[in-house]
Amino acid sequence: MSVSNFSAAFYTVGEGSIEKLRDYQKERVGLVLDENIVKALGLDQVLYRDIFADTEYRVLCNVPSEPAIAMLEEPIRETREFAPDRIIGIGGGAVMDTAKALWVFAECPDLTWEQALTPYRIPKTGGRIKLTVIPTTSGTGSETTGCSVLKDKDNRKRMILSKEIVPSEAILDFTLLRSLPLKNIAYSGTDALAHALESAVSIRSNPLVREICIQAAVVILKNLRLSYGGDLKAREKVHIAASMAGMGIGNAGTGMAHGMDQAGGDFHLPHGLMTGLALPYTMKYLMPQPVYTEVAEQLGFQGTEEEKQERLISEIFGMYKEIGMPVTLKEAGVPKEEYLGNIPSYVERALPDTNIKNCPKDPKKQDLEQLYQAFYTGVYERKGE
Repeated sequence: MSVSNFSAAFYTVGEGSIEKLRDYQKERVGLVLDENIVKALGLDQVLYRDIFADTEYRVLCNVPSEPAIAMLEEPIRETREFAPDRIIGIGGGAVMDTAKALWVFAECPDLTWEQALTPYRIPKTGGRIKLTVIPTTSGTGSETTGCSVLKDKDNRKRMILSKEIVPSEAILDFTLLRSLPLKNIAYSGTDALAHALESAVSIRSNPLVREICIQAAVVILKNLRLSYGGDLKAREKVHIAASMAGMGIGNAGTGMAHGMDQAGGDFHLPHGLMTGLALPYTMKYLMPQPVYTEVAEQLGFQGTEEEKQERLISEIFGMYKEIGMPVTLKEAGVPKEEYLGNIPSYVERALPDTNIKNCPKDPKKQDLEQLYQAFYTGVYERKGE
């Protein structure tokens, strides 16, 4: 028996739903955003000169890249000083993860970083401050999860994990998706696909989570190419599916592709590129999986169980090529000798990773070595073949 929680966030969904922010005009509002995205979408006019023109607000943090722990000290102090009634995060996963961190440190003034970075050690918050997030990308699912991903001084991934940091509210406004850069569509979409498939096969999954994630994966596989090609209805569907996949990782976690993403930080690769690239190789390792069969059948693939699963993986590789997604680290421009020389350290860091432990197999050192090699060369053969 397992317990699932999908009800923490209140959702407002649809074109123009950013107008929901007018409900908070009488509150003290702290904004966390990527100013480049806000300006590109014309939201600076909407927010500052219209919705919050007569509201007491302050920009607490501008987040143009993945957040580092060191950069948050000043925004945390400013958040506590300003004492907002509501924090509003507008942007991609980096913005939402930053907003969560500021929120929890404002709600828990005695919290230390050691406590925050220890899984599920956040004390119960008073709930005085509310957190509203508005994703402008379709991939991280951060609007649904109790996870904030940050980088330490060595550029390594650290996480705040707690049900206490699940946002109070998520606004999914489709109008914000119209001018998404193509690389963003590709990388965030494949990250969402990894979330869906990895949560579905996780040992922490259950039938409810599994079915939600299977449907999210099917929607992404049917619509990501179309979204990349400019189909706005398809883009809306991917946006919803990414949030569904986020519900999955909030309950069942992610898996091998996320646990083996160490090279992303070393070579400054976008998170979605690294996890998306790793996904089909890790799926090959994890076969056979009934989840893959069900997804394949919904896509209309026929054959034996193994043939359906192989065709699903081929479909993913084919989609990647159509949306400009690298299928190997060599294609992504990663230096060969430097990467291959780092594989032993990647293996050592991956073996104890929580995401690896979520997967339905128990990979050994040699399994991970083989997969890391495949990420670069594109050649992977399952044992027994």
